[in-house]
Amino acid sequence: MKQYVFLLMFLISVNLSAQEAKSYYNVGNTSTQVKYVGAGYLPGTIVLKDGTELKGQVRGSSYSGNNVRSFKFRTKKGEKAQVFKADACKLVLYDGLIIISLPKKLKKMEGKRSFYVALYYGKYLTVFQDPDANVVERSPGSISFNDGQMLSYLMLKDKELHKISKLRFRKRMLEACNDSKKFVERAKDKKWFTYDNVYKVAHFYNQTRGQ
Repeated sequence: MKQYVFLLMFLISVNLSAQEAKSYYNVGNTSTQVKYVGAGYLPGTIVLKDGTELKGQVRGSSYSGNNVRSFKFRTKKGEKAQVFKADACKLVLYDGLIIISLPKKLKKMEGKRSFYVALYYGKYLTVFQDPDANVVERSPGSISFNDGQMLSYLMLKDKELHKISKLRFRKRMLEACNDSKKFVERAKDKKWFTYDNVYKVAHFYNQTRGQ
């Protein structure tokens, strides 16, 4: 299992101070199904590198596979849209998703940046959609209760980025979050401590870190 170690400055490279970021934190109420950034205009926000917030209508503009490469922004219908790439942004809010600009090569602080969908965004721990994750697909004529589920995700905690698979979910999460006694105790409930519940699990850790 790959694990990339970052300097503390990596968290700063997300370009959000703790106070700024707090307004964008979400709660564990999503799912492990893959999320897509759509090409239709919806109410949203683009936060630029200097902290300027552009509130209006946002849509995905160009893509590499299912991964968005740029966004278009306009304040109203009929207005000429502006195009923003990851290098110009801190984050984008679109259709309930938080898309954060991070270095394209996660081991390096400099260079081009890419957009990462943060399905859960918290003060100490953030869960990103893994661009390389395998996704459950239903075979013709079969029944699948987790169609579209991602089988791995990226978890950023402090200075480390972990790639966590469904197969080793419990082991890897406990290793990463054992600095919370309340979390370790809660994790004994195997009905709660499941891969399908990963975002609520992450949210509980953020609420109990150091306790």
